Amino acid sequence: MSETPKLKELIKAHKEGLIVQTEREMREEQYRVIEAEIHRRLDLYERYYGHFVSQKERNDYYIYIDRKIRGQEIQTGIYPEAVREKMVQVRQLIGELAEMGVAEETLYDLVRPQRAISRLYITADYRIFLPEFNDLEVELTPLPRAVFILFLRHPEGIIFKEIGDYFLELLQIYRTIQGIRFNELKARASLLSLCNPMSNSLNEKCSRIREKFFEILTPDTAPMYCIDGSRSQPKRIKLPSSLVMWE
Repeated sequence: MSETPKLKELIKAHKEGLIVQTEREMREEQYRVIEAEIHRRLDLYERYYGHFVSQKERNDYYIYIDRKIRGQEIQTGIYPEAVREKMVQVRQLIGELAEMGVAEETLYDLVRPQRAISRLYITADYRIFLPEFNDLEVELTPLPRAVFILFLRHPEGIIFKEIGDYFLELLQIYRTIQGIRFNELKARASLLSLCNPMSNSLNEKCSRIREKFFEILTPDTAPMYCIDGSRSQPKRIKLPSSLVMWE
């Protein structure tokens, strides 16, 4: 039996009515979800408001809440409640240390992130590489490199005024570095000047080493590879011997 035009209009109107009703219900459901989200966010914001040390930290946490509610991936830099409680305890300890007179710079050193430290790899001809920094080579001219290798071989440190006691060892290191270019007379003259307590040659070589590491590394990590120490005390390289590999 074929449908009359009137019946078709009724069916069409009925279908359109159902669609309108469904859309209205969907909007009402969306409003309920949004309202619930607003209340959840307000509860979380009020719970943690005042627990932040900076506006950026507060904003980061608000972003965290927003993403969590939306079901998006959470950034690892935003911390859960258990971690935040630990952070509050750390801040309290820092405040106590400050009241006890600990300098602000020292407090900063306690909490700032530590940069990665690379091992040193020393080849048979005394070339110097940093394996953890993409095998970066520390390129030093022969004399500063000989000084650096000498101090690496003596982690206990060397008093500058006693550097002459290591003349023969320095000569052997320098000979290995120079290879076929080694000239005995020139090498001895350079090393005698280096070992002269009245000369500034050794300080200059240590400065070259320091400049090179600060050139290729960050200010946080470079000092670990420099020759340093108190006046009249043995100078040494801070990097632990366990991180030095010899070919």
